[in-house]
Amino acid sequence: MAASLCSSFSSLRLQPAQLSSSGAMRGQQLVAVRPQRSLAAAAFVVEAKQNSLKRQRTAETARMYNKARKSEVATRMKKVLTALDAFKAAPPAAEADLAPVQALINEAYQVIDKAVSKGVLHINTAARRKARLAKARQNVLVAAGLYTPAQ
Repeated sequence: MAASLCSSFSSLRLQPAQLSSSGAMRGQQLVAVRPQRSLAAAAFVVEAKQNSLKRQRTAETARMYNKARKSEVATRMKKVLTALDAFKAAPPAAEADLAPVQALINEAYQVIDKAVSKGVLHINTAARRKARLAKARQNVLVAAGLYTPAQ
């Protein structure tokens, strides 16, 4: 019992206590102080687990895949919007003149829906982008006098 008690106090050393002026007149008291540990020795490096490394690789692959899908959506939308901008200078004479643009819109809708099904775009984001394309087409028709929106 005494040996275990002595071993638990073996790391302690004695040091004079910090006393006030009145305590200093009475004499110095001894206080047990534990030795200081360096913080550098306490820090250690944890190696990455295999599953976390694989997650990093698969996340990077998925990021590149998602980036390609989003880029395709943006490209299709841009094609539709530039085609519709061309009609602002020379409005279409009939709704049939917008057939090539409607084909581009259909392709854009397919790409957007595919991105939603693969989890690249949220369904509300897809709906907003499709509505933006439909609204742009409708604005061209209204400007040409071929369509009157319901009030």
